[in-house]
Amino acid sequence: MIAGVDVGGTKTHILVERQDGSRAEHVLETSRWRERGELEDARSLAELVLAVEGGQPDVVVVGARGCDADADCLRLQALLSQHFSGLVLVLNDSELLLPAASKPTGISVIAGTGSIAVTRNRHREMMSAGGWGWFLGDEGSASGLVRDAARKVRLSLDAGSPIDNLGKALLDTLEVQSPVEFGRALSRLGSADRIGALAPLVFDAAASGSRIADEVIAEGGDALAFLVEQLAKRGAPMDAVVTAGGVISRQERLLEAFRTALTRRVPGAAVTLLGEPPVVGAIKLARLLSEGGAMQTLPTPHRAGRPDTNQPGRMA
Repeated sequence: MIAGVDVGGTKTHILVERQDGSRAEHVLETSRWRERGELEDARSLAELVLAVEGGQPDVVVVGARGCDADADCLRLQALLSQHFSGLVLVLNDSELLLPAASKPTGISVIAGTGSIAVTRNRHREMMSAGGWGWFLGDEGSASGLVRDAARKVRLSLDAGSPIDNLGKALLDTLEVQSPVEFGRALSRLGSADRIGALAPLVFDAAASGSRIADEVIAEGGDALAFLVEQLAKRGAPMDAVVTAGGVISRQERLLEAFRTALTRRVPGAAVTLLGEPPVVGAIKLARLLSEGGAMQTLPTPHRAGRPDTNQPGRMA
């Protein structure tokens, strides 16, 4: 039995595959178990995985939002491995996209609650761009689009333009009387997933003719392409660019804005929209490990709290 886990900003998807190929899964809100501290989070996640099938998996592969550097992944990997008897590998959640799309190397771009682009260099070290959270960055994500929409409405009013349908929708939804209150209202929502839940307002406004909403979406797509460009300049493999995430998977306007901007910023690069849940990438990696396959681009997994140096293709 093997297990794959996709820990996103909004939901956690656990998929268990039995020896006969049949599967069991469980999906829940990430906020129900995370952010209680590293030790407690690792214990809670392990309990959730074990509860799906009631037994110890031979391999567990986790893609976790917030593991934005090798040190973050290794720390969670070591903690989780204390709760499992088999191999445990922890990656950034975006790193599930390439294996899910059957691409061995390339760049993964998540545009969901947050946004980040991730790849691995020839030394198997994680390289990332973006992922700074809705307050400072995450452009092109659901939360970033809402923040940028509120900012652009304010700038339009400063220029003397009348409030448009995007501004009116934000006023109604945030239940405030004036755009002056946008900042406080967004802060009161308190989290990226709650702010990002308002993203459909931006796309509805664009469909209704809002110039501001159109600009927000175009700039969001360009921001995602900029992340890829930054990694390309740092020597990232450009074999493939795979994207997924709640907002880009559901909103064709953002996907097309990303594709258009990427063609301009990184000529020759093509975007693949992942057509299945990212957790499938975790299962594919878990299957590779269970079969003794070499991890050509990924770090060494843990077993019982220690790196498993017997793995083929391990780091030197």
